[in-house]
Amino acid sequence: NSNACYDSSSVVNVVVNTLPAATATAASTTTFCQGGSVVLNANSGSGLTYQWRKDGANISGASASSYTATTSGSYKVVVTNSSSCSDSSSAVVVTVNALPAATATAASATTFCQGGSVVLNANNGNSLIYQWRKNGVNISSAASISYTANTSGSYKVIVTNSNGCIDSSNTITVTVNPLPTAIITP
Repeated sequence: NSNACYDSSSVVNVVVNTLPAATATAASTTTFCQGGSVVLNANSGSGLTYQWRKDGANISGASASSYTATTSGSYKVVVTNSSSCSDSSSAVVVTVNALPAATATAASATTFCQGGSVVLNANNGNSLIYQWRKNGVNISSAASISYTANTSGSYKVIVTNSNGCIDSSNTITVTVNPLPTAIITP
């Protein structure tokens, strides 16, 4: 003080708890087609708890050390240790590409007599690739937007877009009726 007298306070201990490590890694590719998924894994450790986030918002019920992402977005995990200290991982960006439209239509009747045929048409679209199938098997050299069917069977078209995503059309059943036997008797 002003009289040059001094005293020392009691000691206050300050403890700084360390932040937990927080990392998120993808178990496979993070860009895939609709219907696919990727497993995101957080770092493991004793006494850690987890909360997954998508685009900055908590994902309800996503409190395990891994999370399966099925939609596009920016994913992070918040890791909390036993000292209640939390840290957030860097983002893992997931991109889900849309499936192409895949429809098949018949240009005329699908039931006809032997020797006839029907043109089957797929939907038109930018940068689409086509593969026609009969009874679940690829038809050789049937890779255009249309296919002329002249035998009985179940036909569909597989459509692939520029992202490599594939979808299958509805089935068109073609029925070819045999011609009657003509017998001439003397």
